[in-house]
Amino acid sequence: VEADLEEAMPALTEALGALDTLSAKDIGEIKAMKNPPGPVKLVLQAVCIMKSIKPNRVKDESGKMVEDFWGPSVKMVGESDFLRSLQSFDKDNIPAATIKKIQTFMPLDDFQPARVKTCSTAAWGICMWVRAMETYDRVAKVVGPKKEALAIA
Repeated sequence: VEADLEEAMPALTEALGALDTLSAKDIGEIKAMKNPPGPVKLVLQAVCIMKSIKPNRVKDESGKMVEDFWGPSVKMVGESDFLRSLQSFDKDNIPAATIKKIQTFMPLDDFQPARVKTCSTAAWGICMWVRAMETYDRVAKVVGPKKEALAIA
């Protein structure tokens, strides 16, 4: 149990630390992007999914309807309490379906913190937060039952 917790806690601490380094100016940098790089869009799409924010349905170049998270993303980061909402996020009750969607982002090149950081420091901090939420959730699902088993024993 301790070893599992030791995996989750540093990730969580690091992610909250990454959020603490972000300022309103950093968030403004994201809001000002008219045509954001792929990694930035991907990170904010992941946050929309974490927060159950629905995408817009838009036509792509070929005329087919696709999900577009950029509009909702800009609106989300524009909220005055955006950073606070991440810091106080209910990490103990993330729906399994949400985590399943987020796990599909983890292996993507554009979702690797080093790549994201080359595009945007703000997006990097937010990416670290999403990754930590996924790690925390995965470990909590393992640790929770073990803790209960220990309590019973």
